[in-house]
Amino acid sequence: MSNAYLERLELQPGATKAEIKSAYRRLSKKYHPDINKSPDAHEQFVAISEAYRFLTEVGPKPHQETVAYDYDPYQREYEERRRRARQYAYHQAREAQRRQEASIKYALGIFDSMAYVILAFNLLLALDYVLPTTQHAEEIVAVKAIKEGLRSGVARYRYDDVSFSRHGLRTDKGQLLGDLEKNASVFATPIFGTAMCADVVLDGQPVRLYQSYGIYMVFGYLIPAIFLIAVFYRFILASLDHKFTLAIAMTGVFAFQLYMFFKF
Repeated sequence: MSNAYLERLELQPGATKAEIKSAYRRLSKKYHPDINKSPDAHEQFVAISEAYRFLTEVGPKPHQETVAYDYDPYQREYEERRRRARQYAYHQAREAQRRQEASIKYALGIFDSMAYVILAFNLLLALDYVLPTTQHAEEIVAVKAIKEGLRSGVARYRYDDVSFSRHGLRTDKGQLLGDLEKNASVFATPIFGTAMCADVVLDGQPVRLYQSYGIYMVFGYLIPAIFLIAVFYRFILASLDHKFTLAIAMTGVFAFQLYMFFKF
């Protein structure tokens, strides 16, 4: 008679107690719910634990082996042991799930505190963008052509970086060809002092340059995205896994915002 418990542990008839323990350690690590995210990992983990519990309690000692572990799992004398083995296996699985949920809750507790910082920063960004800009009289220090590589690996001229006395502006290419005077007026946001545009004199004519790249321009959509993610996180989603995914997404967006904020 074949033994389903041996098959679950991928063992052959006549396996020793040491082999049973070794197989259990290997397979329980493979299918542990904290590690294996496949849909059937939980049931596999329970089945492996049940088989290990049964074989270690019921199986013959190595020196008593004369035949295979030829036991009928449904035989009356083994019913109580089977019940205990399955109860133990489900208890282990519940404990693993409880530990995982506790870890997620702990991480979300830390994120909840950080979320206030993220929202406050984005609220200031939004206010900074809508409030009137302030004008600053400055001088042009340098103009640098910015090239960006394409997928083909060929760099293409895309922008001009204009360095003023106190601010910087990245504007579209080709707007500064000609005789450029040093004096300029820079219009910056009132809170963070980010240059939004500048008035310069080119070939004797006034020209307005606009910021074409930065946290308020190309990546300005990240500000409302942060608030939308926060609404889903706080009021809509109930699943810990979904909340954890959104927390990671929100942290990633915030990290990118900080990069854009300090670079431009």
